[in-house]
Amino acid sequence: MGLIGAVTAVLVAIVAVVVYLASRGDGLDAAGGANALAEGGGLVVNPDAGNVPEVIVYEDFQCPFCGQLEQTSGPQIVEAAQEGDIKLTYIFMSFLDGASGNQSSSRAANAAVCSADAGVLPDFVLEVFEDQPQEGVGYEDEAFLEAAESAGVEGEQLEQFTTCVQEQEYQGYVQDMAERSSQDGVTSTPTITVDGEALGQQQMQQLLSDPSAFDSVLAESQ
Repeated sequence: MGLIGAVTAVLVAIVAVVVYLASRGDGLDAAGGANALAEGGGLVVNPDAGNVPEVIVYEDFQCPFCGQLEQTSGPQIVEAAQEGDIKLTYIFMSFLDGASGNQSSSRAANAAVCSADAGVLPDFVLEVFEDQPQEGVGYEDEAFLEAAESAGVEGEQLEQFTTCVQEQEYQGYVQDMAERSSQDGVTSTPTITVDGEALGQQQMQQLLSDPSAFDSVLAESQ
């Protein structure tokens, strides 16, 4: 009886772990269409890129300087990824959740994963930051839906996106990205790394102020 009881306890524990993992909403299976890297490693825009520099952009959707970065250099960074000049990954942080009363940063990060499932991540990011509210005001779900529509999501795909946003299907993965950022030693946003090395303050200032600076900053970092 003792052996049977022990085996039963192990089986119950295994089932509990499986249920827990399934409920987290993270990992490659849960966010497969998003090209989500395991353990909160971020959302890859162009996973099939060849032997090119790996650029990781760490942002919080409530961060004003992140909004400035996206409006100034975001289009050129995305263009470089689309042309295969870089491998681009976004890691969205949510440390500014406390600045609003509705966990705006993590909800926006969840919506970004939903947009990646819909295949419009870069355009969605640009759209959301373009209409970024004042820090502390926070986003409403309607802003994410409008951004998705502007990025080209429609029909049944828009319905799936809406459900994903409203039910916050990727809460677990959002938390994983926050933990990954901490493990990577990222303490402020925006932060950009090229092949694992963070850009310096002067380089970031260039990207924040000059829409044509990314190519030269990338070359300097090599």
